[in-house]
Amino acid sequence: MAFFTNKDKDFPPENWSYWYNKYAEWLAWYSGDPERLLQFYCMNRGQFETQDSRFWARIEREERATAVHLPAAGDICSMSADLLFAEAPKIRYDQKTTSGKRINEFMRENGFISKLLEGAEIAAAVSGCFLKLDIDPDVVGVPILSIIDTLHAFPTFKWGRLWSVLFWRVVKTENNGSTVWRLFEDREIIPNGLKIQFKLYRGTDATLGSEVELLSIDETAMLGLKDGVLEGMKGLGVVYVPNKKPNKLDLGSPTGINDFSVCISLMDSLDFAWTSWMRDIELGMGQLLIDEELLDKRAPLGRVEEATFSKFQKAFMRLNLSEWRLGGENIKPIENVQFDLRVEEHSKTCERLFSEIIGRAGYSEKSFGLTDNTGRAESGSALRIRERKSLLTREKKSRYWQHAIWELLYQMQLMDISSNLSSSYEVQEVEIELEDSIIIDPKETSETIRNIDQARAASTFVKVKLLHPEWETEDIDAEVATILKEQGISNPPFVDEDEII
Repeated sequence: MAFFTNKDKDFPPENWSYWYNKYAEWLAWYSGDPERLLQFYCMNRGQFETQDSRFWARIEREERATAVHLPAAGDICSMSADLLFAEAPKIRYDQKTTSGKRINEFMRENGFISKLLEGAEIAAAVSGCFLKLDIDPDVVGVPILSIIDTLHAFPTFKWGRLWSVLFWRVVKTENNGSTVWRLFEDREIIPNGLKIQFKLYRGTDATLGSEVELLSIDETAMLGLKDGVLEGMKGLGVVYVPNKKPNKLDLGSPTGINDFSVCISLMDSLDFAWTSWMRDIELGMGQLLIDEELLDKRAPLGRVEEATFSKFQKAFMRLNLSEWRLGGENIKPIENVQFDLRVEEHSKTCERLFSEIIGRAGYSEKSFGLTDNTGRAESGSALRIRERKSLLTREKKSRYWQHAIWELLYQMQLMDISSNLSSSYEVQEVEIELEDSIIIDPKETSETIRNIDQARAASTFVKVKLLHPEWETEDIDAEVATILKEQGISNPPFVDEDEII
């Protein structure tokens, strides 16, 4: 890469600074950590006018203790992953072949479904993710699957397709984080295969620094990394999965956009409202105004007595009421002070904001349990109607993931052969079907089959398949034969006996 040859160049590179700032902001909201939000907005104060107006950018140090963060972004990303992969997708291929057995082993060794859940959640947070394959025979005898977020990759696209990619990660820091070692892995396709190159740089938080030997620190020396070429490998061993398109911040970009990019200001307002609610509770704590003559005035030995303030003590204010008492005033030596709590106003504001956030992110209120407080358990059509918006968003994303899983398993087989992890075999393609995680109501299915049967609109085979969509063709044929036998039909209907051998 170009910035490999320049010392002390800014990191990230200037042409990536905008997006890396966006990724950092999105990850701060996704983390659900108020300290990370405060750190991000304080460090970037004055650089971006819109960011300076955020609630988290305006909090002063003494106010931080009372600030409350509601992790809406994390909930949205988790919901996105659950809708896609909470129910394992159906991956169809010939499992009896050598390639099928290698696919089975790959998915088992890598915890494939768990990796998909992880990738889907990361993609929803930072606009996409990379499914990366590596080879290490000392660890496992199949390609190793890793999920890389967009913050740690510099991709290059050609005609909308991933053409090359440079991954990086921090492997060591010193001097309170001011000295940083970054490991880079560059992957590019060459005429005879896949070229992989590793480089290590010693720099600072904001600069790339100078290239050093991989063996110069233990963290990279122990990895045994070597540059090389996987001959015959057709692909990068990497698949990019966009969260959803188009990218509203950069139309025409091959990269995706995250779920809550348009909701940052709303999430900031939600935290402001939630913090206001908590402050109301603090202000509404019952307090007592007490005549100072009723309080213990003793001070520790050698120290001067001082009036102190603590919002958590039941009596915190000293009042000298002697003059008023001598003047004949009707003074209460102890008086209770209780402020009103605006519970209903804050509750409605927070609920409305959260509802608006998830709606703009592409999900329905039902998915987050914000409607229907009757406690009814719904399934089938009723649930689909209530969650229509969430299911539409899931359907859009599933198309990207279906192609990504197909491409990943295809490249996995190519890398498996090219790296000599396995002997050569015929690579096969797979078929992927993602489930919608909606519980099918048996009553609804039975009514559908009954109506189809009354209309004579489907064969027994189709009706059995509707009842048992997970069955293979052989199982359905066996069930059809059993049904026909029980009905006293020796041969399938509408078939000429002369045609049966």
